[in-house]
Amino acid sequence: MAKKKLKVGVIGTGGIAMACHLNNWQELEGEGRVELVGVCDIVKSRAVEAKGRFGAKKMYLDYNKMLRDDAYDVIDVCTQNRVHCPATVAALNAGAHVLVEKPMAMSARECEAMIKAAKTNRRKLMVAQHMRFEASSEKLKAIIERGDLGQIYTAGAKYLRRRGIPGWGKFHIRKESLGGPVIDIGVHVMDLCVWLMGSPKPIAASGKVYRMFGDRPDLCNADWGTPYPLKEFDVEDYAVALVRFEKGITMAVECSWAANIPCETGAVTVLGDKAGISTDPLGVYGSENGTLTSSKFDWLPKQEGHRMEIRHFTECLEKKLPVRVKPEESLRIQKIIDAIYLSSAKNKEIVIK
Repeated sequence: MAKKKLKVGVIGTGGIAMACHLNNWQELEGEGRVELVGVCDIVKSRAVEAKGRFGAKKMYLDYNKMLRDDAYDVIDVCTQNRVHCPATVAALNAGAHVLVEKPMAMSARECEAMIKAAKTNRRKLMVAQHMRFEASSEKLKAIIERGDLGQIYTAGAKYLRRRGIPGWGKFHIRKESLGGPVIDIGVHVMDLCVWLMGSPKPIAASGKVYRMFGDRPDLCNADWGTPYPLKEFDVEDYAVALVRFEKGITMAVECSWAANIPCETGAVTVLGDKAGISTDPLGVYGSENGTLTSSKFDWLPKQEGHRMEIRHFTECLEKKLPVRVKPEESLRIQKIIDAIYLSSAKNKEIVIK
């Protein structure tokens, strides 16, 4: 008996869906594992393009109509941040399992509503944190779980662009996205860092966000896409924070879309009393017999994170396995993000409950 294909629908066919999601669903369709049934976008030209390029059976401008027309096994939500929660909850209530792009939502309260809907409908929910699925991340995770670092006590999550304010979409508008680099690119390194540490529970955060470049007419900031209207820019372009976890563990965070630095840079570091790891330069660093040591990797599999996360989610549905990115872990990251913004507004440390 032939294995049942999973019926897939994609809500939101903008940049991330076109570049990193639809092609991977198409690959799985070629393997006979899924059927790309519907695509949806509020911009008709994007929906038409996605349907034509990736061979979806149907296209929609309204995801509620899309969900009413067919019974989907999987919905992949790739919309602007503010739509993550309502689209995910609607899909879960319609009986679909949901993969949703990062960040999980616009607030911890929205994340909790999504988790509740997943539990109520007994469906899987996973946030697309693709960095966890890169070969280097998996290798470092295995080393840490083996105990090579010893007692982990602190970590760092950094993602800095010299100039890289998105010039497309609505990333620069608070009501559409909540914030700037903290929730756009900071969420990537914070998620990876906390996951590598073993997902400790955050208890407090102190942070400061700055808007220094994004609304200035004398600077060219939109390296990618069409420049945005400067008057619309109302999010941060730089942020720094210290997050405290249970058992005295800490994480330093720094991220920017624009800053006067030499070049784009980013790395996750996790330090233990036996050794530490870094994603850039990639390796394990420690000491032995009175000397300092470093272990590098001469070869790692070529493994694109977005492709692997979609294949992982599909396998979890086919084999009824738990997902790697647990929604409760993504809720904790959202609580950290919420606390950083609130800390900056109130100029004090915020307790995370």
